[in-house]
Order: sequence, then C-alpha cells, then structure tokens
Amino acid sequence: MRTCWLSLLGLLATACGGNFSNDDLEFINALPVRTELTAKIPKRQGAAQTRGVLPGEARPLADTPIAEGDPSTLYEDTHQASERFNSALDGLLSMLESIRAHNPTTRAPDMRVWGPVEDTDHPGHLVRFLMTRQDGRFAYQLQYRPRGKGADEWWSFVEGGFEANGGLRQGTGTVSIQLAAARAHGFDVGIFAGYKRVDVAYQTRVPPMSVEVDFIPAAVRASLRYTYREASGGLGEMTFLLEDAALLPGNKKADLFIVSRWTNDRGGMARAVATGGNVPADLDATLVECWDARFGVTYFKRGWETAEVGNAAACPDVSVLEP
Repeated sequence: MRTCWLSLLGLLATACGGNFSNDDLEFINALPVRTELTAKIPKRQGAAQTRGVLPGEARPLADTPIAEGDPSTLYEDTHQASERFNSALDGLLSMLESIRAHNPTTRAPDMRVWGPVEDTDHPGHLVRFLMTRQDGRFAYQLQYRPRGKGADEWWSFVEGGFEANGGLRQGTGTVSIQLAAARAHGFDVGIFAGYKRVDVAYQTRVPPMSVEVDFIPAAVRASLRYTYREASGGLGEMTFLLEDAALLPGNKKADLFIVSRWTNDRGGMARAVATGGNVPADLDATLVECWDARFGVTYFKRGWETAEVGNAAACPDVSVLEP
C-alpha cells in the first residue's frame, strides 16, 4: 500500500512550499499530525520487530513458569501491538504531513486542491488531494481517475474529516482507507488484501486523547480493533485483541482481549481476558502482569490460580487512564 502514498511525491512536486494565508492554515490544521496520533511506549533495547501491521503469532501464557525479573511477556505483546498500530498509520500520516508542507495547486473560498498530476506508480491514472470546508467541518479525499475520463470518474482511496470543536487543531476526526475500492481499480494493497477498509477515528479535544484503528475484513469475520489513549506525563494505554493465544490451563487456545497501560519511566501493567473458544463459564480466565522500568516482571497473577508472583503494590499507578 506504500506505493499509493509514494504517488503523492509527484503530486507535491507541482506545489512549492512557501507562505500560507490564514485561510490556508485553517485547512492545513485540519489534517492529523503523526506526533499526536502515534502510540508512544518505552522500548526495550533489542525488542523484537514486528513482521507487518497485522497480528502475529501469540505465545503460550498459561503454563509457562514466571518469576520476578523475567522479561514481561505482556509488555512485549503490547510493544508489538503498538508497532502494528503505528505501521498502519505510518504511510497515511506521512502523506498528510507532506500535504501540510506544500501550497495547494488550486484555491477557492471553501476548497483547496493539490494536483491533479500523473501517477507514476499507477500508469494511466491521475491523482489529486481535495479538501472542502462547510460549517466549520473539513472533509478531504485522496482521489484517482483514469486518464482521459471525465470528472465523474474520480474515486477516493482515502476519505477523511475533521471538526475543530476544542480549539486550534483540537477536535474530532475520522479517516477511512478504501482498500476494496483500490483493489477494484487494480491497485496492489499488499498485506491488506484480506481487508476492505481501514477506519481511523480520533479525538484530541479533551484528555486523554484517543485513537481507534479498525481493520474491516473482506470476508465474514470479526473486525480487528486497536485503541490507543494518551494522557499527559507520558502515560499511555493500548487495547487490542491477541488471537489464538494459549492462555487457558493446558495451553488451550482462546482470543485475548488485552488492556495495557504504562508510564514513561516506571513500567506498566496489563490485564488479559480470554474470550471466545471454549472458555469454561466458571473459570476466571484473566491474567494480570506488571513490569518495571527495565521491563522485568514485578507482579504476575493467573485468575484460575491462587498463587501470585511478586507484590501487586509494585505495579505503577495508572489510574488516570481508568474509564
């Protein structure tokens, strides 16, 4: 899918950077910013790299012996989830940041257009970036059309909107990446081939800021959601689903719904709950793990066992992120 973002390089080459009018800045400030939306989690040196933006293989969590100081498994799962989350947003936010740095090609009172130009990555297509404004709400589209076709042949690969209802660059926004439409027009979407859409919703209006990324599958199956929240002082939260994890006694597999919270320099904690599969109704199918600033386990508890590892008092205070 990155080639679709790279096609904007040719588009932006037609629009030189320079001074922006106040009205230009209203449009530009309606676009999301990478530093505001990407997940920020302290990283352990040498932490494993993810193989893509889609879920990887889960590791056994049920019968593995745990001791204080061991590397935190749920921290590692959270780190990889944050990497997938950021990877899903990377190309999109990079493209929008590039748009922010260049003057529009065409201006109208409530519209700005970058392009259209030839798309070198998809021969025979033109590409443009269009923004409109109505009653204080901004909408934008990254659009393509076959060369030689009429204006009604434009189709949108990216559709987004923003309402600044909390002050300058503070508000609520949505972005939708139309994968099914791209495939229908012969575009290669890479590892996203099994999905028809990626939807992003975010709010920067009130703390903690939040971002949701939903992978909407093409086949009949549940969508996959990653949610990130961020509070002041370096506190963060990632909520995600880990599929086919061996959490239950006997390493039986189930899906894990994980809520992980962390501090900037005092470690974090995660709670995993088994969902789906053959989870017994009378089983407390939960797992709680805390880690310190070096990502070593300070507390560990399986819901179906009475034994605990470490002391729950060692877990950092992340109560500011409670709902």
